[in-house]
Amino acid sequence: MDDNRQYASREYWEERFKNEEEFEWLADFSAFKHLILPNLRIDSRILHIGCGSSLMSMQLFDLGYRSITNVDYSEVLIGTKQRLYPEMKWICDDIRSLDSIHSNSFDVVLEKATLEALLVTEKSPWSPSDAALETLESVMKSVVRVLTDDGIFISISFTQPHFRVPALLRIPCWSVEVHEFGEHFRYFVYVMKCGKETAKDVKERYAHIAPEWSRTFIPS
Repeated sequence: MDDNRQYASREYWEERFKNEEEFEWLADFSAFKHLILPNLRIDSRILHIGCGSSLMSMQLFDLGYRSITNVDYSEVLIGTKQRLYPEMKWICDDIRSLDSIHSNSFDVVLEKATLEALLVTEKSPWSPSDAALETLESVMKSVVRVLTDDGIFISISFTQPHFRVPALLRIPCWSVEVHEFGEHFRYFVYVMKCGKETAKDVKERYAHIAPEWSRTFIPS
């Protein structure tokens, strides 16, 4: 494979993580931490899904956040990180199910560009396949399950809001907030708060531009 489709392959990541020590998708934590930290307490139980070789969890740990669990489906990566950073928890699991994680056990779930990796085989952002919608919904339902009733899901992304917001609104039990950062390129931080209602202006602005992301689908 010589294009972005390789990012959907577990074999690709297992091979890549044999040698890769660290890599940041989108941007370093310093570029968006001002949008993340207001949603965290120092004692927040934080779950970083699709952690990869990002340093974000380590940077949070250095700021005093001590209850951090990292999940990735690469056994190579998890084994390496367990040896390097034993002060944090490292779990090999599929974020579409999070079977290893107890329900209602985290205050905050973080992800950075992992959703994009899962959807990389899609041909058009305007017309997501049933498989894409099912994958995205599986991840979001898993996130809701492991969050507390007032938990927060934070997604750092390069996907524009008119594509991502209607997808996030598939989950009725949380609100969706949109924040932007970046200088030369614009990136987005989506903040979903369980038990809250999405602001009317957010729904009106984003929910109907790409309605295919909110359509029903036939489960596989």
